[in-house]
Amino acid sequence: MKIRSTIIAIAGIGAFASFASAGPTVDVKFLGTGAGQTVTMTLNGNSTNVFAGQLKHQLSNASSGFSWLNGIHLTYCTDLAQYVTSSTKTYTIEAIENMPGSSPMGISKADAIRGLFAIANGAQADAGASNDYATAFQLAIWEIVTDGVSSTMSSANFTSGNFRAKKTNGSALSSSIINAASTIYNGAIAFAQAHSETNQILGIASSTNQDQLVQVPAPGCAALAGLGGVLLAGRRRR
Repeated sequence: MKIRSTIIAIAGIGAFASFASAGPTVDVKFLGTGAGQTVTMTLNGNSTNVFAGQLKHQLSNASSGFSWLNGIHLTYCTDLAQYVTSSTKTYTIEAIENMPGSSPMGISKADAIRGLFAIANGAQADAGASNDYATAFQLAIWEIVTDGVSSTMSSANFTSGNFRAKKTNGSALSSSIINAASTIYNGAIAFAQAHSETNQILGIASSTNQDQLVQVPAPGCAALAGLGGVLLAGRRRR
């Protein structure tokens, strides 16, 4: 998320391509942060302080078939080029393969992210989640989106590559964060290789504001199963 020292801002990254208005939509408003912490992130050589962890969003006025999205959700950022907004904005509802808009992550990254949610099994969104665990979960998402899927994760993943992260004082991330991120990430890769998990997570995307991942509540899973192909096909036609 972007809050300068609380929300992500990367200098020199281009604006995302506009999304077509066709397809399901939902109104989105940023409410604040939950568990997590501010870290210094470097992406393609540009550094800034960012909040990594739980983001709270109010979703409302969802399109027909997605009414189960209406309510307050903890969300997770896939978009390192834009900001969250405390004003209500209309987002499109997307299959996560299609996010972020300027460079869709594709199936392998999307499956790895679904694996993250499956391995965490709700711990990342628990009311008692530690700041370190919530931070590790978001960092693992950014690692996948920016640097792709590798066989394992270690501290080296946060000190090399396109995406890097450290404490705001310049020192390395704590072993607690690195160990949690590695455990989640490595489990997710193994899970993605063994399962076909397609209906657990969806994306909400905007051409002007930060794209988010939303975990599908139980009542919506059956509905989303029938709509997954529609979401993917809709983006391919745009």
